[in-house]
Amino acid sequence: MFAIKPWTRRTLLPRAETPFRWMPEEFGKMLEHFFTRFPIGVFEEEEYPWGVTVEELESKVVVRVELPGFEPAEVKVEVIGETLTVEAEHRETEEEKGEEKAERAYAHVKRVVTLPAGVEAAKAEAALRNGILEIHLPRKPEARGRRIEVKA
Repeated sequence: MFAIKPWTRRTLLPRAETPFRWMPEEFGKMLEHFFTRFPIGVFEEEEYPWGVTVEELESKVVVRVELPGFEPAEVKVEVIGETLTVEAEHRETEEEKGEEKAERAYAHVKRVVTLPAGVEAAKAEAALRNGILEIHLPRKPEARGRRIEVKA
């Protein structure tokens, strides 16, 4: 059946193989893995964690941008050609900070969305409610399209 071997110290760790013998090698591997995965001195800008959704309806395009904590006066919305730019910036003044430490003294967000063709930028409307900026962009009548009946 199975060979039953009595336990001895030599069975567990041979004399030549002790934990202190392989520790420098393992520690070196760990440091190499850490510094190749997280290089020192390279700081890439983190992607904005809040979402943007674009909903294309028949008569309009609705863009929703999550902007929690921003006031309507801090948000700037621009449509240039087929590009929608949403930019929000928050700076706390000394009066707002007071004696308490602020977790967010400065915040800046910029999102750029490419819009579909045929949007009327002059008639766009934007509203900020409960941290969500909703932008309604009506389509031009010629860009709305029409439904074509399929015949058998």
